[in-house]
Amino acid sequence: MSVVDRAPAQRTATDSPISAYLVELLERVGAIEDGEVATYIPELATADPALFGICLTTADGAVYEAGDTQAPFTIQSMSKPLTYGIALEQFGDAVVRTRVGVEPSGDAFNEISLAPETGAPVNPMINAGAIACAALVGEGSADPFGTIVDAYSAYAGRELDLDEAVYLSERETGHRNRAIVHLLRNFDVVAGDPEGAVDLYFRQCAVSVTCRDLAAIAATLANGGLNPLTGERAVSEDVVRGVLSVMTTCGMYDWAGEWLVSVGLPAKSGVSGGVLAVLPGRLGIGVYSPRLDEHGNSVRGITVCRELSHDLALHLITPGQKLAPAIRSASTIAERRSKRLRHPDERRAIAETADRTAVFELQGELGFAAAEAVSRALTEEQSSPELVVLDLRRVTRIDRGGAHFVSALASYLGRRGGQLVLSNAELFESARESSKFGELDAALEWCENALLERLGVSQTMDEVQLGEHELLGGLQPDEFERLVPNLSLVAVPAGSLLVRRGEPAAEIFLVTRGTLSVVAGLESGRTMRLTTVSAGMTVGEVAYITGGSRSASVRADSDVECFTLPYATLETLAHDDPVLHGKLLHGLIRIVVARLLAADSAIAELAK
Repeated sequence: MSVVDRAPAQRTATDSPISAYLVELLERVGAIEDGEVATYIPELATADPALFGICLTTADGAVYEAGDTQAPFTIQSMSKPLTYGIALEQFGDAVVRTRVGVEPSGDAFNEISLAPETGAPVNPMINAGAIACAALVGEGSADPFGTIVDAYSAYAGRELDLDEAVYLSERETGHRNRAIVHLLRNFDVVAGDPEGAVDLYFRQCAVSVTCRDLAAIAATLANGGLNPLTGERAVSEDVVRGVLSVMTTCGMYDWAGEWLVSVGLPAKSGVSGGVLAVLPGRLGIGVYSPRLDEHGNSVRGITVCRELSHDLALHLITPGQKLAPAIRSASTIAERRSKRLRHPDERRAIAETADRTAVFELQGELGFAAAEAVSRALTEEQSSPELVVLDLRRVTRIDRGGAHFVSALASYLGRRGGQLVLSNAELFESARESSKFGELDAALEWCENALLERLGVSQTMDEVQLGEHELLGGLQPDEFERLVPNLSLVAVPAGSLLVRRGEPAAEIFLVTRGTLSVVAGLESGRTMRLTTVSAGMTVGEVAYITGGSRSASVRADSDVECFTLPYATLETLAHDDPVLHGKLLHGLIRIVVARLLAADSAIAELAK
């Protein structure tokens, strides 16, 4: 089970409080003119030191930017975590660990930090480790640079390409990196042609990006590898976990500890002047300013990230912060009823044994916290519920732990003769279809039916005789005989509409066979069930009491037979047979009150 994949449409907010804040931050930090443009790669020395851009992209696709966010520059060392991710996907963690470690070096980016026993670089963020990762990609792909640039493009959400001038400049001056790759070849960390490996590394560093691209790359990592602007998956969630972990401890080289304390975000910088930072699950940050400090990091970029972390409370370590409760509500099916109207015997049986059921509405992330909360709630129940419904409508993400918990809960209940079902579970791919319902109402109805079946209670009758109908049950035989000639039989095939919303109302329908659902159309184009009636119940009584047209449509769920009682007949009886009319009116009012109570319950549910 993987992270929930959701990719809303991109939204660029050019006039918003966040954008205004970024403009103010840009102006404030732009006054800093410390640092120098990188010169050890000649082509980088041509960068305009005045360029400065900030971009934030959220995990649900909103983009906020200020300054020179469209100015092109090369990705440089910010490519390292991305290529590390490609190697992990191609070979898996165990193989990659034989070529490069994950320990912080405390050294500068170009130091030759190798494990003394194996000669493997200590992490993939220093040049030696990045070259080893590039060599792995070269071993695993027929077109290594094509593989790399395609992956980077998926992260950025657009097609990226090579800055040929920077690539040639790096290739002509990269003697230290050539020395590193030959040393790695000596230890068999690089298995193939060392010159090919270092050339691939030069090329990956020379891919052209913008500040906006950096924010999209960071947001893709924040979103578990799914690009929030395009919906394209750039990398698997498992790989993202490894990439972000190494970025947290090693991404800022010999300044990594200070960065973690003062900023507290997984990040990576590049000598072109870019910085990308990630707040997992929330947003990605991209900053570009070519002036560098003594560590090779953008002076303004570091300052911007520090200010953002402080002003917007983005630091990963937030002592005392508590998330919203995983369980939004917990109830039984006596408190959370379905929209199917039940006969008195059914209602009574459900009310008396509802403690054998549990309905949990969950919210936020379905992970360990939610699992523990549900488990505790179930074990603390003295009655030990047998039938459990988990409503996932407000769950935004399901991680591996959450998926494992749901399977374990289903097994736990199954061993005790119980059963688990999920509602709004389209995002839970691994559950059996028989255990999933599109909406909570359907899951509640299933739970009611399952409980009644366990109790041996005869469920909703498919057919009743007209004389047993709820509206007519209080009539004397002679009164019933006087009424019957005024009723007409109507047959409605399954799937057809008995009445349409807005039509004139002229009769009450007394259902004697089958089931009907009262439905309302939603703006989304879907229909919502308001209630379901079965044999022995009525349709159209509300319109008679309130007057006017039909307030909702009525659809036959099965083949239906019903008798019509015209409003005109009731008006005639008021004058000609007032006792009979009074009994019918009393029955209608009783039915309307029951319907209104059910409607109140439905409205309360919609309001949550």
